[in-house]
Amino acid sequence: MSYCRGCGHQIHETAISCPQCGALQAQHNTNSQQVRADDSLWLPIPALICGLIPVLGLLAPEEPDKDQVLGIFLFAATAIVFGSISLARQKRGKGMAIAGVVLGGIGLLAAIGLLA
Repeated sequence: MSYCRGCGHQIHETAISCPQCGALQAQHNTNSQQVRADDSLWLPIPALICGLIPVLGLLAPEEPDKDQVLGIFLFAATAIVFGSISLARQKRGKGMAIAGVVLGGIGLLAAIGLLA
């Protein structure tokens, strides 16, 4: 437990504001929550997975039809978007994000080549 900066009332250490007087508490509480949100891997992992799917689809022995090429194109574009957002905003998982962007780029170029 900690004490309010405004009135001295005893409050929980994770409280953003005091329930007694409403005074905002130390900024380290919100900053620690922000750091934990930035440390999640919710974007790099989907970027990597969405980058792997088109490459694996291109390894099939038969020529893909138009629907498969469209799927390859969409997964590759999604990998590039997720990877780019992850690189711009997050600190962890940069290697997975880069791999997702690279694999997405390969899949995108291959899909364009198959459509032409």
